Amino acid sequence: MNITSFFGQPESLQRWIRKCIEQPGLSFWLVYQDLDEGESLQLTTLLFPIVADMRDLSDAEIDAFEDGLGHSDYGYLLNTDQIEDVIDNLKQQKAQPSEQELLEAIIFYYERDAFISF
Repeated sequence: MNITSFFGQPESLQRWIRKCIEQPGLSFWLVYQDLDEGESLQLTTLLFPIVADMRDLSDAEIDAFEDGLGHSDYGYLLNTDQIEDVIDNLKQQKAQPSEQELLEAIIFYYERDAFISF
């Protein structure tokens, strides 16, 4: 299965953060190409939205996609809904969080499935 056929156009994490703020409710799963060892997510990291409507796929097709993704050099990051939640949580703590703080909060949530406290 060619998993990249499920991907939309890549955009930077910075742009996806802006989209989550300006256009809430997009509900895309985002994937990234595996990072080199020692490298971490950056605002410039390209993320690909999964644009195929998974509701149209059978369970076997979804399993094949998940398996293909697991054996590729791509990995899930988060859903845009989760990024919106991270942004909302951070804005409850800081009225105007910086882009770097947003990045730190997203990475924290991704790694720990929990919100960061500043």
